[in-house]
Amino acid sequence: MNGISKRFGITQALDDVSLELYPGEIHALLGENGAGKSTLIKIMTGIYKPDQGTILLDGQPITIHNSIDAQHHGIAAIHQEPMIFPDLNVAENIFISHANRGAVVRWRDMYREAEAILAQLDMALDVRSPARGLTLAEQQTVEIAKAISLKVRVLIMDEPTASLSAHEVEQLFQLARRLREQGVALLFISHRMEEVFAIADRITVLRDGKHISTNIRSAVTTESAIRDMVGRAIDDLFIKEQVAQGEELLAVQGLAKARTFADMNFAIRAGEVLGFAGLVGARRTDVGLALFGVEPVDQGEVRWQGAPVAIRTPQDAMRLGIAYVTEDRRQLGLTLSMSIVSNITLP
Repeated sequence: MNGISKRFGITQALDDVSLELYPGEIHALLGENGAGKSTLIKIMTGIYKPDQGTILLDGQPITIHNSIDAQHHGIAAIHQEPMIFPDLNVAENIFISHANRGAVVRWRDMYREAEAILAQLDMALDVRSPARGLTLAEQQTVEIAKAISLKVRVLIMDEPTASLSAHEVEQLFQLARRLREQGVALLFISHRMEEVFAIADRITVLRDGKHISTNIRSAVTTESAIRDMVGRAIDDLFIKEQVAQGEELLAVQGLAKARTFADMNFAIRAGEVLGFAGLVGARRTDVGLALFGVEPVDQGEVRWQGAPVAIRTPQDAMRLGIAYVTEDRRQLGLTLSMSIVSNITLP
């Protein structure tokens, strides 16, 4: 991609950005939110058209009008939310984009081909099983298998690890390395530095729609990558401010839910940020849902401003002044068919 520019109204989303991908390479793309990563991906996959610049494949200029063109050129993408049809089986999901396979489905051939592709990835999935029973990591495996079935040459991995456990991340990385060995060019987008340094061969940084740097992994440090991303030294990122702590607002003692979490004890004061850390599956979200009245608890006490309270429903929590911002914005946070105004004013 040479000199790619894209403007939306007064916003210059991309400004003369160039990016080169090579066969058998994992190339990481870094940048803050709004740096232009998503716009660049959408141009590569035919969702947007660039205002300026050229896209070349094997040194020859190509035009990508839509996702079908991208597919024809061997360009595919997987996202943190896999695009799986839950009521179709694994094999059907792998071959769903094959428009020219004929009106009659040869099931035995399709199952055999699906099994062969999964064997390439060293993954054992039942190709006849419904996709709704797959884990998120298995769904991403199916997405990768679908890309392979379409003779993928460039695979874009857009924050694919966001909701995966550490074990699932390593499984995904093994798949990525196998594709690299097969000569596929991979573009890996992530905000997690440790993942970038674990998997990437080269690293490109975007900032405010501009190309800032491209270097081999060994020439990049966490500090230099962050400096390129934000435009200042890492020491200036989080300046500790002294803020006087107010009264204790919320206190939890012995909060427990069978087979979910046990003996949770913590308190938070006005003017304080309390962090909840843990791996995927550590049940942080369940504790938050319990405090917001979405999930019932079996035992324990919750106090608000020193007085015991019963939070059985979200309405109980909201009356106290407790709000909940979910990690799953699409399914639980927003009503996508409604306007921004309607979403903001929903009770």
